[in-house]
Amino acid sequence: MKYIKSGLVLAVMMWICTGAIAQSVAEANGDRNFKRFDFATAADNYKNAVAKAPTNLALKQKLARTYVLIDDHVNAEAMYAQIITMQGADPVNKLYYGLELRANGKYDEAARAFNEYAKAVPGDQRSVELGGGVDKMKSLAVDQKIFEVENLAAQNSADCDMGVSYYKDGIMFSSNRGTDKAVIHQDVWTSKRFFDLYTVRGDQNGSLFETAKIKGKQPDRKFHEGPSIVSADGKELFFTRSNYIKSKTKKDKNDAVVLKIMHADWDDVKQKWTNIKELNIDNDEYSIAHPALSHDGKRLFFVSDMPGGMGETDIYVSYRDANNNWGPAINLGKNVNTPGREMFPFLADDGTLYFSSDDRTGLGGLDVYSSTFASGEWGAVQNLGAPINTTADDFGFIINNKNTNGYFISNRSGGKGSDDIYKFKKNGVTICGTVVDAITKELIPGSAVKLENSDKVIGTKVTDNKGKFCFSALPNKNYKITATKAEYDPNSTSVFTGNANQVIQIPLSKPGNITLNVCVTQAGAGTLEGATVELTNQTTGEKKTCVITAECKCKFDLDPNTEYSICAFKEAPSSKGGYDRPCKKVSTIGKTAPSTIFEALELTYLEENMVFKIENLYYDLDKANIRPDAAIELNKVLAVMNKFPNMEIELSSHTDCRATMKYNDNLSARRAKACVDYLATNGIDPKRIIAVGYGERKLVNGCACEGNVKSNCTETQHQQNRRTEFKILKVK
Repeated sequence: MKYIKSGLVLAVMMWICTGAIAQSVAEANGDRNFKRFDFATAADNYKNAVAKAPTNLALKQKLARTYVLIDDHVNAEAMYAQIITMQGADPVNKLYYGLELRANGKYDEAARAFNEYAKAVPGDQRSVELGGGVDKMKSLAVDQKIFEVENLAAQNSADCDMGVSYYKDGIMFSSNRGTDKAVIHQDVWTSKRFFDLYTVRGDQNGSLFETAKIKGKQPDRKFHEGPSIVSADGKELFFTRSNYIKSKTKKDKNDAVVLKIMHADWDDVKQKWTNIKELNIDNDEYSIAHPALSHDGKRLFFVSDMPGGMGETDIYVSYRDANNNWGPAINLGKNVNTPGREMFPFLADDGTLYFSSDDRTGLGGLDVYSSTFASGEWGAVQNLGAPINTTADDFGFIINNKNTNGYFISNRSGGKGSDDIYKFKKNGVTICGTVVDAITKELIPGSAVKLENSDKVIGTKVTDNKGKFCFSALPNKNYKITATKAEYDPNSTSVFTGNANQVIQIPLSKPGNITLNVCVTQAGAGTLEGATVELTNQTTGEKKTCVITAECKCKFDLDPNTEYSICAFKEAPSSKGGYDRPCKKVSTIGKTAPSTIFEALELTYLEENMVFKIENLYYDLDKANIRPDAAIELNKVLAVMNKFPNMEIELSSHTDCRATMKYNDNLSARRAKACVDYLATNGIDPKRIIAVGYGERKLVNGCACEGNVKSNCTETQHQQNRRTEFKILKVK
């Protein structure tokens, strides 16, 4: 139901703010239906009025905002496109126009509209974030395969199903399903039933069964019952309800019915909810709705349009005292709340707060976001992206205590009703860890942590009061995690997820320690950005990693009088290639702080089908034995094959054209075999080498002289054809 999702008071406020003079009958009817929250009928009324008065700016604004409330973003976009060109139009309509373009997936056009609004109202931070986020919008639309989404078709109806929460082994939700006018509990403004609470039984495997209305007359009463939540012990129910007394609605000074959060106790004997009462934080002049309870039952998060907020609706938290009274409402602050709508909070068992907003960089309508608490405030807000979020409204996100499955609400196309419940499975693994002081090992709360994959930022977090952070990630991927904090140098580490959850620690150091700076390069190519350096304490076996930056720098804090080893490695850009893994020893014995040690490591990259000429590999005339000077060159091949223990090669020998072809074939074959024998004698498995004698069959410069063909080539040119090469057949 729109008034629960968009906010009852907000809707009335919009009606009041767009009041008109000398109204037509159609406009008056529209105002009346709007005030009753029958927005669909109001839109028809306003449309008829606009047809008769096409230059009436205020009237078109009413119609546009009504289209927004019924999720008709196509017509809302078209109406705002007209409004922004009209004389006297408030610049905020450019912002609204951008939001509708975004809701329709027109991200480039939306960015232009947001930027136009920024020029007109430079002090509004909404346009700064929204206008600069078009590239992020596009990236959010790409499914990262972390979530699998499915419509809960068996439980959804053709009407509005929303406000999902966990209940016993199943779920509880609110719905206005059913259109039977004989039913007493019916909204006369919309010809739909009032929203009631429903439950769905489930089993321990997550399967859901039949849907049933909640038992008893309480809390199921006349008028609307909306989003709810049950305490972890199952003994308390908090739910949203229209403000009424003895079956009669109670209105505020603007003649609107506000929303309140009610509390109920579970009676084990009667097997029903009893002792229904409103919370002491409720108020008759503004709405309190969408309850979310912490696992310990001490914190209640909710949505309100109370005076003094930051936007249309904000998220607040209240703390319960020893007498079960709720303390004052505390606004979650500017890191979470915006000038728009924040609603439907949910606090997961791991401490992550999920909520929906329509005023941040997103895909359109309401998007689902996450936030973490650190250093006394909520922050590090992150959009969950596709497929949780779409250009439609996506909200009411909840997730189980294992962080693997959950539900949310969406009015995306392809659903069964106006708002449907969707279930999701969270794939992949987690990368969790702590940020600590490199010397004292104390945890560092409030550190900014960034997760990257292939130089793309996947997510950002702020470590909580225990210095902890956690990211969702995909299996068998390489990630880079960077931590920063004031008064510390930044540090990065790399993680390969494999098929298991990863736990890491990122140490941050202050200037003044014994530090090690490592530079990693690629042979013949300069700095190897993205390579990982692994530092191992030879006494304790403790390992630390760091990722090479564009400045070719990895920094470690070292303990005094300790032996270390450092190794460098990097994932190959191709499945057919690979880097070696060079290592080196480092010691702090005899060194005092502050001091810095500089080291460099060089990686070699090889790929299948690469061909290398073995320079200066000479043989005695008509001989195939390996001379001492030739052994020096073959030792280079030996070193490469030791660096890449799985590498297989083809070692080929070539002659010039002089002598017969048969003779040259035999000579080159003997020389190739001699090379293989030398490598085998020095520890290389002969199975890793294929010896081939090509004779004069692969001349490199056209100096042929077989049969009647006479060659005028110089001795230097003939020497170019007398060569030994190795071709890489396999690297990994």
